[in-house]
Order: sequence, then structure tokens, then C-alpha cells
Amino acid sequence: MKRILTALLLLAFTLSVGLPAMAEETPLSGKLVIWEHTPQFEEAGKAVIAAFLEKHPGVEIDFQVKTTEQYYNLLATAFTAGDAPDLFWTNGAATTNMGAYAEQGLLMPLDGKLDVSLFDDKMLKIATINDTLYASPTAESGGRACYYNKDIFAKLNLEVPKTFDEFEALLPVIHEAGIIPIAFAGSSSWSTLFLFEPILVAMNLDYTEAYLRGEHVAINDPRVAAAMNKAIEWGEKGYFGTGYTGVSEAGALLAFSKGEAAMSVEGTWNISTIMNNNPDLNFGAFQIPTNDGVRPFVGTYSNVFSIYSKTENPDAALAFLNFFASLEGQTIWVNTLGIVPGTAKIVSTNPVVNEVTQFDVVTESWYNILVRYAKEGEAPGSIWEEDQTKIFSGGTTVEAFLDELQELVN
Repeated sequence: MKRILTALLLLAFTLSVGLPAMAEETPLSGKLVIWEHTPQFEEAGKAVIAAFLEKHPGVEIDFQVKTTEQYYNLLATAFTAGDAPDLFWTNGAATTNMGAYAEQGLLMPLDGKLDVSLFDDKMLKIATINDTLYASPTAESGGRACYYNKDIFAKLNLEVPKTFDEFEALLPVIHEAGIIPIAFAGSSSWSTLFLFEPILVAMNLDYTEAYLRGEHVAINDPRVAAAMNKAIEWGEKGYFGTGYTGVSEAGALLAFSKGEAAMSVEGTWNISTIMNNNPDLNFGAFQIPTNDGVRPFVGTYSNVFSIYSKTENPDAALAFLNFFASLEGQTIWVNTLGIVPGTAKIVSTNPVVNEVTQFDVVTESWYNILVRYAKEGEAPGSIWEEDQTKIFSGGTTVEAFLDELQELVN
């Protein structure tokens, strides 16, 4: 036995001497430029970056937050000049931009380079073009919700509605009290979408349910037109306040945050914006219900950063994106935003988020249907973004606008 032990010890010593020392990992260094498309994600982006830099202090990050309206034009200019940021936001497969960039060879393929074990197939779908991963998704379930001022509701003896008719009945009561019922950004096609989609599923949940069953639904379906016309009707009755067609999303959120409006129907990622605008605001959230009392949640997954194929610092860019996609990075992102987690591995600490998640069914975004139905070579999503607000300004009718979109889809 002693001989065996001695032999094993000698073997171990020999191997230890013979093996070369493991090379230490070279610290990351250099500069990264990261572009974000809207101020709403600024604080969350900064929080993730700060945590990353604690691990990699040799890296310098220039985090630039652009405006939504000019973002893609600025990015196109940067590509043309060969001076694009190292990492940049796109809306992933939800619009045509990321696919076009991939075709032009402007994006770094990330298969085998990015650890996406935190995400499920639904989350990854938005970051994938032609079965190739080109971005990191997020571990959030982005959706829409109706935020409401609890103090205004209490002052007017109002309760969270249990049916769509009850919701609509709140609007004239609030209006007659001299308060804007819904803070709404009529100049933003995205804010319009975030208002229109909850109205659609509350009025006609069967439309999106048919799509989810695999049935083909028309983009210009009368149920879609009815929901858009309902929003126009509310605007004409003054329920969005005066001059709402010129109000930006930031302006509408600020109006709600300051207590000038009783409600705001917006994206769930805006919870932190509202809180930052007014930390003392006593507000909650609910899903606009159907007349059958069902509370639908229009839920989507989101895309964030891609890496420029010509980045001069690919190691640092990949390290950052891997940190962003990690459980640590996504926990920081989700909780800083105060948004609905898309995975049970992340637990929200935000009470408003917990109210957002009180829903009965998750349904589909109409915009996603629009983009998925697009004919080859057509971009109905771009038409929506460019022309949708005209239905509020009188530049077109709902029916004419939807017919225009229908021509671009299968």
C-alpha cells in the first residue's frame, strides 16, 4: 500500500512539474461606444455598464442615448461613414432594420460567441435572422398596461374597472372633473400602438386569439378599425387633453407623473421613467378588461444590442454583451427598469410590476402580426411608424390607412 501511495505521489509531482502554468487571462482594455435609441432605457443601461466596468476597469465605455425619431437615420449615417458604434440597439426581428443590416454584413454573427442559456426560444426569436443570432434579447416580458393615479381615483371615488364599458365610463367622469383622463402622445406612432393594442384586445380579444390558433387574420379587419376609431373618438371628446397630437411620449409620461392626467396607457418599460419623474407619485397599474371581465396582457419580448462587424474591439464588445445576457446583467436591467420579468429566475421587487402581472391571458401584439405577414420586399412596419399619427391629425382615415397596410402583407 505504501508503495502504491508513493508511486501516486511521484506521478502527481511529475505531472505538476511537467505541465506548463495556465496562462492568465489578458485584462480587457480599450474603448467601446454603445448607442441606445431612447432615454427610457438610459438608467438601466448605465446600471448594467457600471456593473460590467467593476469587473473590467480597463475598458472605457461611451454610452450615447439618442432620440427615437432620429435613431435609425443617425445609425445609417454612421454606417455610411464607417464610424458606427461598437454596440447598438435595434428592434430585432420586430422590424426590417436588423435583417437589412445582417444582409449588408454590418452585424457580427453571435452563434457560439454569446451565452444565451438564460433565454427561451420565444425570447431568442426576436434576436435571430435566418436562423443566425445577431443580437441579445432581454429577459423581460415587455407589454402594455394602464397606469393610474391612485390619489385621483380616490378623490373621484373611482375604482379599477372590471369591464371595458366600466373603463370607458371613467373617462367622462375624469374629464368633467377638469383632469385629463389619459395622457397620450399623439405625435408618437409607438405610443399610439401601446394605446391601440390594449383597446383592440379589450374590445375584440377574439381577433388575436384567432391568430394564435393559427388562423389568418386581416390587417384591415373591421375589429382592428373599430379599436383605432375608438381611440380617435376619445381624442375628439377631449379625453387626451388639448393639443395631444403634438405631444411627445416623454411629454405624456411627464404629464401623468406630475398628476395632470389620471391615466396613461403605455409600455411596461416606462415604470421606472414615471418613478424617476416623480418618486412620490402614488400610482398603480391594471390591464384594460374585456366586457366579459377577462384581463388580457399584450406581451412581447424585446431585442437590445448588436455588435458592429467592423468593431475595433471585438473582445471587449463580446465580453460586454455576454455580461448583459447573463443572469446578473439581466437582473440589473429588469429591476432598474421596473419591468415584468420574462423568466422565473428573476424576481421583481417593484410593486407596480406586480400589479401589471395581474392578468388572465397573454395575447399577441397586432404590430407583430403586421410585420410577420409582410410580403417579401415590403415594410409595412415602416409605413406604420411613418404615417400612423395621420389618423389623429386628419391626414387620412383609419380605413384608408389599414387598406394601405393590407396591400403590403400576405
